[in-house]
Amino acid sequence: MASAKATFIAILLAVATIGVVAARDIPEFLHICQTNEPHYETCIKNSIEHLKPYLKTGVPEYNIPSLEPLKLKKLIFAPTNSIRVMASDINVNGASNFLFVSLRLDFNTLQFLVDVALPNIQVEGKYEIDGKVLLLPIRGSGPMFGNFSNCIGACKIQIAKYLDENGEEKIRIIDFRMKISVGKGTLKLDNLFGGEQVLGDVINSAINNNFDLFMKEFLPLVEKALSDAFQNIAGNIIQQFTFAKLFPGA
Repeated sequence: MASAKATFIAILLAVATIGVVAARDIPEFLHICQTNEPHYETCIKNSIEHLKPYLKTGVPEYNIPSLEPLKLKKLIFAPTNSIRVMASDINVNGASNFLFVSLRLDFNTLQFLVDVALPNIQVEGKYEIDGKVLLLPIRGSGPMFGNFSNCIGACKIQIAKYLDENGEEKIRIIDFRMKISVGKGTLKLDNLFGGEQVLGDVINSAINNNFDLFMKEFLPLVEKALSDAFQNIAGNIIQQFTFAKLFPGA
């Protein structure tokens, strides 16, 4: 599920891509914004809105990933000695229906803040879990299914300038932190306890009847995993280009 919210970071990559493409031939689907124009942040929002149909399928030649589905390979969490969780082969659907809440870019501090809303997200994947959740023993492996609504993703990105070996000014991401909130949701873990239906139903009911508490335990772990993953992805894109090409006029 949380991987789903991670989707929202793909939007940040799209923001970066707008600048990236400025150094190449500009395709018709990308509207380039000059950072010194009066309503730069509004221009960025409008550019991403125009880009949304292309995000649905992706444009690999411009490093724009597909959001339908958004694919995540593996997330492993072992926050304490009492539980270990692995989620893999995760497909997230509904990410391309994101809505902007706010966008704030500060070129003095080189800090970017982006909030987006995801009305509805569906998640499918595989899980392995062993330990205790909400003081309940839980173990098993198999398919997982999630449906989540009214999600908000808030991302804080800190970048820094540096000179590369050719003396060109580039940027790197030095801090990437995401906070996720979920309005409502349901989660189903199939094959708990080796397929023992009664015990599996008890655990699934316990998870969904205490959904907020369950998310409170797991969201910080998911936020850290997703922040690290998307910092690497975004970093691999922006390190190829100079600051001036990424943000013309800044």
